[in-house]
Amino acid sequence: MSYGQMMIDSLKENQLDEAMNYFEKAITQDTDEELYILADSLYQLGFLNEIKKINLHLLEKYPEDDELRVGLAEIAIEANELETAMDWLIEVSEESPVYPQSLLVLADLYQVQGLYEVSEQKLLKAKEIVPDEKVIDFALAELHFSMGKYAQAIHGYEELMAQGLTEFSGINLAARCGSSYSSLGDLEQAILYLEQSLEEKENVDVLFQLGFSYLQDKQYRRSIETLNTLKELDPSYTTLYPYLAKGLEEENELDKSLEVIKEGLRVDQYNYELFYYGADIAIKLENETLAENYYLNAIQLAPENSSIQLAYTNLLLQQERYDETVELIQKILIQNEVDPQFYWNLALANEGLEEYPAAGTAYQKAYPALRGNKDFLKSYIYFLREEGERIVIKDVITDYLLLEPADAEILEMLEEINSNY
Repeated sequence: MSYGQMMIDSLKENQLDEAMNYFEKAITQDTDEELYILADSLYQLGFLNEIKKINLHLLEKYPEDDELRVGLAEIAIEANELETAMDWLIEVSEESPVYPQSLLVLADLYQVQGLYEVSEQKLLKAKEIVPDEKVIDFALAELHFSMGKYAQAIHGYEELMAQGLTEFSGINLAARCGSSYSSLGDLEQAILYLEQSLEEKENVDVLFQLGFSYLQDKQYRRSIETLNTLKELDPSYTTLYPYLAKGLEEENELDKSLEVIKEGLRVDQYNYELFYYGADIAIKLENETLAENYYLNAIQLAPENSSIQLAYTNLLLQQERYDETVELIQKILIQNEVDPQFYWNLALANEGLEEYPAAGTAYQKAYPALRGNKDFLKSYIYFLREEGERIVIKDVITDYLLLEPADAEILEMLEEINSNY
């Protein structure tokens, strides 16, 4: 028995020290054929440093063996030694029988560096040399998928499926097609492929994608059923909870929606999106105390998220807590850029406090960005009328009537203003 085989046997028995002793002996005493076999076995087990030693040892004897260079390049990429990997691959000439393989590894190397177009060029060159190689077709499809070229990715996956393949390198091809069609907005095709994928093999990621696609397609009951199945299989799959809650909300099952939010928070108490969405559901259930608690938790977890802060100020306004609204918004306005809605809320809060000059200033700051918002314009019009701002009000009314030309109340107000001049 070779020392290499004894090493493998020792590894299977978790005798690592003994295995390493056998490895040192294998390098010096096993035949070259036995070392090639050992390298293959170690690759399956993930012992890359040992494979590197074997390849370097064999390369000294067989400098013409470019497959060893490609193997060393792959190991270097795994170790994030990208320059070393490139050096090994450059040594492989175009006349070498493993040149197409080296192009595949080069493509992988460029993709790791984010150079997707260069990676694509290498794969297309490899396909010219070996046009019927499925590995290249799959690599191209995967690259196009990662580049967001979903139509091209679908073409590659479907060609492989037409040859009778359902999986490649552990990737389900129907699932990839489903994800690609979903990204293109073709929910019908996406759902068909995702359903096919689940028939072939159950997978939690595909279950989530299918549940999400049903939700986008407004098939709310199917979405709920699918995401509930996922929750039973893997309750720690935290991404599912807001979408399951959304499906239940769309079915007007608000109590169940809120319970799903609570389940999700028991699994992941640091998920600010669950707190944020839970607050929205709590408001619809008229549970403002819970909503405020959720908003405050969400703000603590994501203090830079202006959408949560804005929603919280909306709640404070609704509760007529004007002082708190003003105080919070003034802190937020220290930032360089804010949603103009904050100025509108600040104006409303100052109106509530009868701080009319401050309210007017806030309205003025919101106006340029919200000229296309009819609700804001109407609110501003009423404020200006109360303040007797007859010149400015005409401009705001003009903007409003462009959006709502048949509003009888505002038309009458404009007529009254014109008649007084």
